[in-house]
Amino acid sequence: MLRFADAPMDLIDIGANLTHESFRHDVDAVLARAHAANVAQMLVTGASRAGSEQALALAHAHPGVLHATAGVHPHHAIDYDADTEAALRALLHDPAVRAVGETGLDYYRNYAPRAAQLRAFEQQLALAMELGKPLFLHQREAHGDFIALLKTARDRVPAAVVHCF
Repeated sequence: MLRFADAPMDLIDIGANLTHESFRHDVDAVLARAHAANVAQMLVTGASRAGSEQALALAHAHPGVLHATAGVHPHHAIDYDADTEAALRALLHDPAVRAVGETGLDYYRNYAPRAAQLRAFEQQLALAMELGKPLFLHQREAHGDFIALLKTARDRVPAAVVHCF
């Protein structure tokens, strides 16, 4: 039986939530297990201003192995303000930050009001278009609004990855 660890390829994990507190004391062990399974690089997801800063710090601590995203997840959209946007803009200029996100819409739980989610998503789309960064997207039970907003950016961002539930 072929396992990923036996495959003659290097894998990239594009959704590593290594800023979560459960990894605080064993990031090195996680990276060692990933390496043993042929995971050569990981993209550490930023889901808030603080989380994006932590993701970048991890990327700087493990250059060439970890990279970061910078963004505000829809659950935290109520926290998206001018200061947050300025902080994200600064982070996005660092070459270790490879994408804007995790951003998008999540109407399943509505941890943030829809208006706040829409505003934060629109502003992060604008950042991606302005800076030419790919998007790391989240969508849950918000398909219509999500697609409508993405259409405005379709030809103005280099790439995107979407995960849905």
